[in-house]
Amino acid sequence: MRLAICLVIVFLCFICSAAKKVKDEDFSEFDDFDQDEFVVETPSTTSATLSSSKTQGSKPDVVETEKVIQADSNKGKQKEKEDDEEEVSVIDEDDDSMFDDEEFEASDSFASATSATPDLKIAEVPANLTGNRWEAYQCEAVMIIALLAYLINFLIGRAKNARLATTVYHAQRDLLDRNFALVGDDGQTRNTETDDQVNQMQKESDHLYILWCSGRVAIESMLIELRLVKRQCAFNSLAAIIKSINDTLVYTIDFNKDDMETFVFCLAKKRSAVKLHRDMVDLSQFCAERKSADKKGFPGNYQVLSEIGEASSHITNDQKLAEFLTKYPDAIEYIHISDQYSGMKIQSDQQTSSNAATNTGTAAQQQDALNTSERSVRRVLIVAFNLTPQDGRSLQITSESLPGDYLRFVLQLIDRVAAFRFGSKELKNKATKNRQRIEEQFLKSVNLQRQEQAQLRREEKRRAEKEKVMQSDDAELQRKWEEKEHKREMKRRQPKMKQMKVKSM
Repeated sequence: MRLAICLVIVFLCFICSAAKKVKDEDFSEFDDFDQDEFVVETPSTTSATLSSSKTQGSKPDVVETEKVIQADSNKGKQKEKEDDEEEVSVIDEDDDSMFDDEEFEASDSFASATSATPDLKIAEVPANLTGNRWEAYQCEAVMIIALLAYLINFLIGRAKNARLATTVYHAQRDLLDRNFALVGDDGQTRNTETDDQVNQMQKESDHLYILWCSGRVAIESMLIELRLVKRQCAFNSLAAIIKSINDTLVYTIDFNKDDMETFVFCLAKKRSAVKLHRDMVDLSQFCAERKSADKKGFPGNYQVLSEIGEASSHITNDQKLAEFLTKYPDAIEYIHISDQYSGMKIQSDQQTSSNAATNTGTAAQQQDALNTSERSVRRVLIVAFNLTPQDGRSLQITSESLPGDYLRFVLQLIDRVAAFRFGSKELKNKATKNRQRIEEQFLKSVNLQRQEQAQLRREEKRRAEKEKVMQSDDAELQRKWEEKEHKREMKRRQPKMKQMKVKSM
């Protein structure tokens, strides 16, 4: 648990540092933009460059003018004054041509235009569109936290179920070794390990563990099922808290044919009794009604379903059963004893839908399903216990002692069921008649299913024949087939008449 908390803290710190780094990198773009883009040149530098370029371009003209003036001055001293006047006039004219008023007016206007400060406005982007705030990643953050919580719950729940299975196994191991010859192997698993090396229950899933035992008087085998709450799933954990679902420990014992009497009995809590009476085939067929168990000295939340009253009295009048219920009032979920156990009831809706489906299985599978001349039933004792914390202790500590008491009670109940026999032939005949009645109903249902399958095969054959005739181009063949179908339909519609033979005098 501490390791999981440390991992969560490290993960959150990593997310915060990464987000801060991304935010700094996003704002660096705006800093470069502010420094480089808004650079404005001053008007003084532009005017200076224009004037310097123009003066440099006019210097060669002035040098040529001076050379002409010097040549003219050498011709004579008489015309010195006139030459000086001409020189001044030429220089003035060249100056006028060199400095154009319109040109400098244009440059002044350009300088005034550039000297004006630009009025630039930067539009502010809404905060929800910048993408660099934590508010924009709320959904992603919630999803990451939810996935992380689900992962942590999966690891913790799976580890807790594994610890409970190991605790339950070790609490019963010594008692199982003393009462059974083989523990931990059903004879079908390919396990080369010895019996001493089997140190835990077989894992079917993260919430189901099983253990096979065999080699005891009066029974063929015993299957121990530890049905735990699906703690590896967060949703199932919440549902278990809301619906008050407990871990259950189920013992299923298969009796030999001659070591158990023919009767059906069930002692269960009210909620479980209603469900079992509705879903189990043997209880719905042999037990007509549910009776309260408070008259027999049991708690008021238990009900009894029984086929033979003598058998129920033999089971419920046991002093050890009363003491166990007094010590653990909510421990037993149900006790189911039956020599006609065939599992859950097949719903009639499922049968109708399967019959309506055309040839969902192969013909061989359908024939095998209908060739069963007798029901496959088992002689079983099923006891289901609730694993709940006792005396304010945790479930882990409670599991170290409770499974041992549960197993002792089951072994005592096995011996009591094996020792029961009917005291009169009337009860034995009553039980036999009940089973013959159920057997006849079963044979009728099998015969009805066979007729339905035969009808489906005939319809399929007739449909294939019709398609074959309609696809052919022979008109005579089609006419003969239509006449044959018409005769068959007329014969089917005619009323059936009985023939009576009268003897002559």
